Amino acid sequence: MLLLLLMSLTRGKRPSFFIVAIFLLSEILLVNALIAVNGAATNPFSAVLLIPTVLAFMLLPYAYAALLLLVSVAAQASQLLLLSEHAHHHNANMVDHSQAMIAGFVITSVLIAVIVVYFRRQIARRERDLQQLRERQLRDEQLLAIGTAAAQFTHDVATPAQSIKFLLEEANEDAHPPAWLAPLNIQFQRIQNHLQDWRLIADDIRAQRLHEYKEVELWKSIKQLLLVARPEASVQWHRDDADYLYTLSADRTLLPAVISVIINSCEAAAKTDDNTVHVVSKLEHSRWQLSIRNRISSQDKNVLEQLGQQLVQSNKSLDSDTGVILGMGAGAVISNVTIEKFGGHVRWEKQQDEYEQESILTTIELPVTRQ
Repeated sequence: MLLLLLMSLTRGKRPSFFIVAIFLLSEILLVNALIAVNGAATNPFSAVLLIPTVLAFMLLPYAYAALLLLVSVAAQASQLLLLSEHAHHHNANMVDHSQAMIAGFVITSVLIAVIVVYFRRQIARRERDLQQLRERQLRDEQLLAIGTAAAQFTHDVATPAQSIKFLLEEANEDAHPPAWLAPLNIQFQRIQNHLQDWRLIADDIRAQRLHEYKEVELWKSIKQLLLVARPEASVQWHRDDADYLYTLSADRTLLPAVISVIINSCEAAAKTDDNTVHVVSKLEHSRWQLSIRNRISSQDKNVLEQLGQQLVQSNKSLDSDTGVILGMGAGAVISNVTIEKFGGHVRWEKQQDEYEQESILTTIELPVTRQ
């Protein structure tokens, strides 16, 4: 009514909560005043007051809407006090009927409020689900582009790598090979190992093949691979010894995903005064928890909420202190999706120690089974 008229005059633009509450309150008081001078509780048009109740619970915060509902119910209940002025026009049955009308109005108002709140929450939940679905679809499209580029890169590298292998084999056949040939062979062997790992990972993904990883062996592999990938990183390892052996079901993408999360923490810690990363492994309620804690710089605080959910751009393309190119968070996104694929999840949360230094606690959880 008044509010709908206001919204039509403002061309559908929703006014502030305060303006909406004022208009609905004015409407409730005005209608109750008209009812009071036109039969009070005997007036059958009190049902019109249900409209402000519906609008209040549709447009206002629940606290404001509940307050307006109480005002409407109290105003209607006050109509019973005016029955004495009209009692000479009605018999006792009409008085009972009026009281029943007021009671029916109160019950109907409460039921409508409950129903509107229920559907409002359902709509909000559906909107959140749709938003998450759109974000996941966008993330999958971005990951598909990254995966396609990675597959093409692997294919393109394989051919020149094979040519380099033939050249190295010819050089190794010389009676007096140069001194630089031995370290070059070692580095090239690493390239071949990486290419072979990528092929095995691709085969597992295509065949949807899962492997059983022992938790203790996975822990050792993580430490060894991180030592190879980031030998300069300062990492403190802590593992709670379990009484039983546990296994995880996953494919070959799990280990690179976990390593990527730890490497991200090492790179973030390297930009702070304290570059130590603490990694803790423990088992709780049939789930393996890997906690990674590291200090963060001021420029990393802004992307914490989006980390792992979508690609995020850092404030600078090149870190002035470390000279490291700051990326789009693709590693965190891929790791998050990979771990979710195996029934786990990754959480990033900000913490503050006793010295008011902020850090990020990254927690990886995966389901395990006892052997």
